[in-house]
Amino acid sequence: MEPKKHKVKAAKLAAKDDRSGPFFVLGCVRSGTTMLRDMLRLHPNLAAPEETHLFRWSEPFGTEGYIRGVTSNPVLKRHRAIDGITEEEFAAMLRASNSRAELYNRYMKVFIERRKPGATRWFDKTPQNVYGAAMIASSVPQSRFVHIVRDPVNVVASLRIGKVMKIERLLGAANYWREATDIMAVLKRANPRRVHELRYEDFVRDPDHELKRLLHFLGESYEAGWFKDFHVRESDHAEAGVLKPEEIESVQRLCLAGRRRYGYASPGEGDGESDTPESADQDAT
Repeated sequence: MEPKKHKVKAAKLAAKDDRSGPFFVLGCVRSGTTMLRDMLRLHPNLAAPEETHLFRWSEPFGTEGYIRGVTSNPVLKRHRAIDGITEEEFAAMLRASNSRAELYNRYMKVFIERRKPGATRWFDKTPQNVYGAAMIASSVPQSRFVHIVRDPVNVVASLRIGKVMKIERLLGAANYWREATDIMAVLKRANPRRVHELRYEDFVRDPDHELKRLLHFLGESYEAGWFKDFHVRESDHAEAGVLKPEEIESVQRLCLAGRRRYGYASPGEGDGESDTPESADQDAT
């Protein structure tokens, strides 16, 4: 039988080694993922494209549905143009790949060569890739996950305003937040060492502290000079008046379990109420 101390040493080595793989910034839309990506891009080792959405859709890789989704979407075409990848090149990568992970590796290799040849590690920021989080964890075994979470009232208000994407229906907007945080909670329970979570509110109040913590988790160095020209500004939509008081209460009820998990609920709030979806406000629109 292998001595226990050798097993412990091997586990420590594995923990160190898996901090060199790619990582994925996931979560709910309108939660600060773009801000976080743009700041991390300033690190000399790190490179990230525009949003890829390659793990977002449920159609199996190689099916007509998947191929049609990733090749015909006008937003993804625009993102590839920004990344410097032609549609012909992307189609060739798609044909040569047997999985989403293979496609990612081909895409990122070309992207880094053209946009940031000095980078040693890629990461992806696509909030909606949260729906494929389990597949990422399985098919990209050295990957890590960064989950930035924001008060759901602010998220829903931002979606109602609709500067980037507009979701008018309250239930749909609230479930963007609830589904993303529920998925990430399960992923963290299954892979606690691979998931780092931070709150948007904490990040904008003390970005240096939160960035140092994040880079330590990723196994990357920190130098203040790399980020000195990046200015973080908190955006508060909750007071914009787009949500009525009763709508705010509805969002808070719908998202109660997650709000408790991430410290957005008041002490004792909702005591005696069920946290199951069946208790949600069925009249929320």
